[in-house]
Amino acid sequence: MIFELPVPELQNAEPLVGCIEARRSIRHYSKAPLPLGLLSQLLWSAQGSTGPDQKRTTPSAGGVYPLHLRIAVQRVSGLEPGIYEYMDDSHSLKLVGDRVPEDTMLELGIGDQPWLKEAAIVIGVTAKLGEAVQHFECQPPQGERGARYVYMEVGALAQNIHLLSTALGVGCVLVAGFDDLKVKQALRLPSDLEPTALLCIGQRPDV
Repeated sequence: MIFELPVPELQNAEPLVGCIEARRSIRHYSKAPLPLGLLSQLLWSAQGSTGPDQKRTTPSAGGVYPLHLRIAVQRVSGLEPGIYEYMDDSHSLKLVGDRVPEDTMLELGIGDQPWLKEAAIVIGVTAKLGEAVQHFECQPPQGERGARYVYMEVGALAQNIHLLSTALGVGCVLVAGFDDLKVKQALRLPSDLEPTALLCIGQRPDV
């Protein structure tokens, strides 16, 4: 099932320098849902197309674009809870799995990370690591260069989401300590996708 996302609003955002200064990792959220339009903006900031040349909001070494987003939706207005794949070429969502129980979300983290179950959404940043490694296999050190580029790209994507979350007044935290196998199962990842990061996002409790 495909869901078209609203066109992202690109006006009236907070100044970039102010967002850089104000950015914080927010780990606690209210029970309020995220507006669908806000989700649309966040996903666009991560992997959205920026023109007819199919360039995206996040830079990618060699234009390979190995990153793919899976979203565990818990509370978004107008969207059923479940696991969704972000289709960057059409700015839409494809439902690929049922809602993940809160206890299962909590078990994804290494150690006690309750924000995994409390967030309105958890964005799973996944990558075709094998494809990237193969693409750059001629660059030394062999077998490593492509993976390095992937993780640089993940960092750029995560910062985009963090800064836009700050501009939109919602909380966001990057989670790097997670159980790979459990994340693969929860996000319904095919064998060619590897989890690289999770981003928990929700309404701030102080708003």
